[in-house]
Amino acid sequence: MESAHWSAPPAQGRAGGTRVGRRALRGTVGVAAATALGIATMAPALAAPQESEGAGPTEHTDMGVTGADAMAHLQQLSDISLEHGDEGHRALGTPGYEAASQYVEKVLEDTGGYDVSRQSFEVEDQDFGEVALSVDGTDYETEPIAYTEAADPAITGAPVVLPADDTYGDSDGGELGCSADDFVDVAGKIVLVERGVCAFAEKTVNATEAGAAGVVIYNNEEGPLNGTLGERFEDSAPSVALLQEDGQQLRDAILDAADQDDPVELTGDLTLEAEFVTIETWNVMAETTAGDPDSVQMLGAHLDGVEEGPGVNDNGSGSAALLAVAEALVDQPTEVDHKVRFGFWGAEEVGLVGSTHYVNSLSDAELGQIESYLNFDMIGSENFVVGTLDSDGSDVPIPPGVNVPDGSAELEAIFTDYFDGIEQPHVGTDFSGRSDYQAFIDNGIPASGLFSGADGIKTAEEVEMFGGTEGVQHDRNYHQITDTIENLSEESVGIFTPAIAFAAHTLAFDLSDEPTDEPTDDDSDDPSDDPSDDPSDEPSDEPSLTIAPESIEVSDFVDAEKGVEVTVTGAEPGTEVDIEVSPTSGQNTEAATLTAEADEDGVASTRVYGTNPAAADDYLGDYDVVVEGIGTEAANAGSEQAATEASAAADLTGSFSVVADGDGGGDGGGDDGDGGDGNGGDDGDDSLPRTGSTLLPLVAGAGALLVGGAALVLTTRARRSIS
Repeated sequence: MESAHWSAPPAQGRAGGTRVGRRALRGTVGVAAATALGIATMAPALAAPQESEGAGPTEHTDMGVTGADAMAHLQQLSDISLEHGDEGHRALGTPGYEAASQYVEKVLEDTGGYDVSRQSFEVEDQDFGEVALSVDGTDYETEPIAYTEAADPAITGAPVVLPADDTYGDSDGGELGCSADDFVDVAGKIVLVERGVCAFAEKTVNATEAGAAGVVIYNNEEGPLNGTLGERFEDSAPSVALLQEDGQQLRDAILDAADQDDPVELTGDLTLEAEFVTIETWNVMAETTAGDPDSVQMLGAHLDGVEEGPGVNDNGSGSAALLAVAEALVDQPTEVDHKVRFGFWGAEEVGLVGSTHYVNSLSDAELGQIESYLNFDMIGSENFVVGTLDSDGSDVPIPPGVNVPDGSAELEAIFTDYFDGIEQPHVGTDFSGRSDYQAFIDNGIPASGLFSGADGIKTAEEVEMFGGTEGVQHDRNYHQITDTIENLSEESVGIFTPAIAFAAHTLAFDLSDEPTDEPTDDDSDDPSDDPSDDPSDEPSDEPSLTIAPESIEVSDFVDAEKGVEVTVTGAEPGTEVDIEVSPTSGQNTEAATLTAEADEDGVASTRVYGTNPAAADDYLGDYDVVVEGIGTEAANAGSEQAATEASAAADLTGSFSVVADGDGGGDGGGDDGDGGDGNGGDDGDDSLPRTGSTLLPLVAGAGALLVGGAALVLTTRARRSIS
């Protein structure tokens, strides 16, 4: 995984701009039902029910896939990596990557249910020779930043300085180099810069434009800094990385030298030998032979590793789990309804190159066929957490500039509902685009996935939830020679693998109705009861609309367990009731039409709440609720004119308000309409702010109903940034 390389990159699009107007992922996930892709889900089942031939599943299951199934494949990938240890394990361009690809292809081809292929592409990579940094006689252990230019010739006797204190810093010298103005009088000098806020590439380019001879970037957290510029910037200043401790020590030395009565500048030598080379590599792709080609569900994991180690957790674990799931998927009693496509990505460790190449190679029509993408990058960390990519920002705020396509939160809910259903604790992890889902979300494809942790430090709260050791990395073997099968957590693999299988089944299959009892062959000899002499009960009351509460504090409105209950009574049982919710006071929220089915008593109910707690204040304001023609018998009777009049008479209107916390939101409610005149509230066409990327969604849930409202609008930038 590239988690140390990638730090909250801004969203970007394919050449030619981001595609908009794609089909949004709608529908049910996990315990909450939805309409996404026409897929229905139920609470997680632990074993696949056996349906008769030709009948689809009646519930979604983990297909009986276990951690042991994934471990069997992982052992094979581990063996391949160790056999090629002297040749770079499974890294880009190595015989080990070729052997691992052949193993993956054979497993998939042996199922008989997939079209398997390679997608070849070229990668500009680097070979490094000597890399060394010495300042004022002290040698520092340093690593090159990927895609850096060489120091040709080596830099000797150059002053070592800091950028000017900038607006991103701490006023005591948190020099981040995120602005060209931060580099003053640095020509011919080596500049020491702290990691953070902006991309490594921005720091290097800013320093280069100011004439710096070299750039040294030190980490802002413990552990190695495996950085990348993301692409080559010819003639840019050579850039290397330091550990946090070494960087802080060097920074203090620079400041001490400058604070002397006779200020001096420290001098340093920088040697950086690098050569750019072109390597041909590939992605391994597999797609089910069955399923709707216009409804493609994708799952992916990177197959390559780093030269430093066998890469069993990173990312043999994710690849092995996908192989186990792929085998089970085509072994189900019925064929999949939606095409399922697996991507085993190459060149992830040098900058997400394989997955990005794949997405960029697709036409707009081909992109439009992909309904979802799930990513699995490290699922067996020794000091693991059970992490879901937090696309709704409920646990971890979405980093600035990261695009979250509509439907991503619903995909995450497949996992969270699954884990809730088996009482497995889980946490949200960064939805930052720091793995192979980035190219998908940059192009508007909903995404989610799972992650067991890399270089993050385990907290006391996480220990209480998952066990393990507080204050220690989630995976101390990350990008190390010790990333072996012996240092993997089989417990973690056993938790994650069935969850992946459940998600795959959810996206691949439509659910069939539960079979009804077979009718008896013999007619009853006993006649039915005699008709009653008493008239039947009077018809139910006129249709009504209840909204509770009518005023709700915003913290309750963005709580998925609370929100506003909207209930319609007096509808024809079994009919669908359309409930229109429209903002009326200028808030950044888009109108939504929600659908609920009337039960046998003619009651249809749903719940409305905001899905983005991070922008809660944008939900403040008033909302009109309009229920048109709710399907009463009166509305469907008589002449066309009579039906029209009856339908209009059945329109109901009401409203609710979302207020700031402490402004009196309550739990009260009441009947907000008794038929109305059909004019209940502005439809919002003229007053709603259509501000593009600022529109927020409303979500409605009614027991087993979850309906997505407005789509999040995509944002793009032209170039990837890595920090």
